[in-house]
Amino acid sequence: MKKKQPNLLFIMPDEFRQMSMGFLGQDPTLTPCINRLAEESLCLPNAVSSYPVCSPYRASLFTGQYPWRNGVVGNCNTSTAQFGVYLSPGKTTLTDVLADGGYECGYVGKYHLDTPEPKDFDYIESRRGDGKVWDAFTPPHRRHKINFWYSYGCNDKHFKPHYWHNDDKVEDVREVEEWAPAHEADVVMRYLKNEDDRLRDSDKPFALFWSPNPPHMPFDQVPDSYKALYADRTPEELLTRPNALREPAPEIPENQRAERDAFRETATRHVANYFAAVSGIDEQVGKILDTLEHCGLAEDTIVIFTSDHGDMMGSHSLMYKGLWYDECFKVPFLIRWPGRIVPGKKDFFLNPADIMPTLLGLTGLECPTGVEGQNLAAGLTADWTPARDEGYYINPAVNARGVQDHRYYFVVVRDHHDEELTILYDREADPFQQENIAASHPEVVAAMRGRLEEWLLRTDDVWVRK
Repeated sequence: MKKKQPNLLFIMPDEFRQMSMGFLGQDPTLTPCINRLAEESLCLPNAVSSYPVCSPYRASLFTGQYPWRNGVVGNCNTSTAQFGVYLSPGKTTLTDVLADGGYECGYVGKYHLDTPEPKDFDYIESRRGDGKVWDAFTPPHRRHKINFWYSYGCNDKHFKPHYWHNDDKVEDVREVEEWAPAHEADVVMRYLKNEDDRLRDSDKPFALFWSPNPPHMPFDQVPDSYKALYADRTPEELLTRPNALREPAPEIPENQRAERDAFRETATRHVANYFAAVSGIDEQVGKILDTLEHCGLAEDTIVIFTSDHGDMMGSHSLMYKGLWYDECFKVPFLIRWPGRIVPGKKDFFLNPADIMPTLLGLTGLECPTGVEGQNLAAGLTADWTPARDEGYYINPAVNARGVQDHRYYFVVVRDHHDEELTILYDREADPFQQENIAASHPEVVAAMRGRLEEWLLRTDDVWVRK
């Protein structure tokens, strides 16, 4: 009798930076449950968010493609809808392949891969102060064969989230009066327990994706019980990175340098709240891992803990996401598969587009054509190093591209006159990216520029003029 394929549990909080996993000893966060998971997992410290913004990361995760091929070249909202920025139903995604391969697929939490429709405006989150509608209802035919759905588009009301469940119509939106990650964790645990086979076919393997919105802003929308964990710590005791609240480097875009005082104030006011949300997520992860164990599912389930991107949180006197710095670019990546993946650490790079082919490789399913990422499954289960071992950075919003290897990080930024600024960091000598050494290392710049050009050609980037 053929052994059932492994289950997949993919946990992806939004804006959870890599250095906020407490076991790394960087941010002074309290994450006992994630620490325990790390002891049982393989950690990839060079997992990166190639385009460190919500929708582009998620699109690369599910399609195995980079933005110029999957079409999600920015966040999904009403300002980008006219350019077709959403995950097309015509794309073959990770969940399409898993479902066709016999998996029950589920999704809980923030999706942020669909475009807001004017006909839905009465039922989705209203227009924000920036004039955009960010939320969206995803009808069943656009869910890429996900048959358990408890999700929404992009709603930042952490204490009053809303969801659509399975066959709900847009007008059936369900509003909840509870901190969103705690509520969603209960949904995930019910799915895992699957009493009376009501939520899934227990004879099939499952692939469940859970994406809580916190620690994404608004940072202060976190329960007091988690805030209390950091109440006696000053901002200076929490913002411990050597680059925290430092003068912005000259390579920072001018509009962001101009915000330095506001960003510093935001970081000092909210770092405790951000870390509180990190600890809140940690507690929910612990509950879910305990449920896996109690249900007898832990041995047969691949568990992944990661994030779509990080947050600057005062480093270089900056806030939020999108830039090339490690606080945005580096993401957690823990993967546990008892008996198959040896716990520890491996330092090869994992880009978002690599996740789809890698998970399909682990489950024994064939990767569809058009995937640009690498299948790194052998690197997880055996002593193997990928042929292309680099982290790729892209952000059209700041008109920047970059490539990182184990020694150097090279970034090119173009201004609106098409003039280029080149940036080079020595990752060994300058791990906090405080000194641009491009001018004194022209030979390294030339070599890294060549490697970046290969990425641009490989991903059909618009920077390459044909």
